[in-house]
Amino acid sequence: MRKLTLTVAVMLLAGCAKKLPPPAPVTTPAPKQNLIVLLPDPDGKVGKVTITNIGGTSQLDQAYAAARVENAASAPESIVLDEARTRQLFGSVLDTLPLAQVHFQLYFQQAADQLVPESAAMLSEVVRAIRDRRSTDVSVVGHTDTTDDARRNYELGLRRARAVAELLKKSGADGAVLTVASHGEGNPLVKTGDNVAEPKNRRVEIVVR
Repeated sequence: MRKLTLTVAVMLLAGCAKKLPPPAPVTTPAPKQNLIVLLPDPDGKVGKVTITNIGGTSQLDQAYAAARVENAASAPESIVLDEARTRQLFGSVLDTLPLAQVHFQLYFQQAADQLVPESAAMLSEVVRAIRDRRSTDVSVVGHTDTTDDARRNYELGLRRARAVAELLKKSGADGAVLTVASHGEGNPLVKTGDNVAEPKNRRVEIVVR
């Protein structure tokens, strides 16, 4: 009787042993890599970036060109991604980047603080950019040509900037985010001599950040 009991116990243990899962394979963690990607500017322009370590050098000079770096001793490996793959890899980071600032130039009648019709029509676009970016920093800077003296041109540039700021507020922009200034004739878009009526210098520049 004791022998039977012992035999049954051994058989049961053996059956249990056969059902145990195999040991998990031992894996080596993949080495960490650095991936540097060159993004285009919002206007589509692409700069250049040089990646250098003791292993070698890689130059990135086209949109979504990338360099993969295993470690400080291995040369950077040049690869090219596309916009979809870049977003797949870095979408959460890209979504946190601030929107690029937007520039507007509004032009004026000669010796006056009245916008030319084409520029007046752009005011709604400026207000839309302020709202879309939820901007809290908008600079409005007045400029003139050189058809008057420096003091009066400064005053004219300031009147132009203030006139545009008032039009933006009437169109729905928050006046608290607007900063008004004048450069007068001191920062021409087109360099001229004195007493030159240059239409492109009679302007207000707006930067929406």
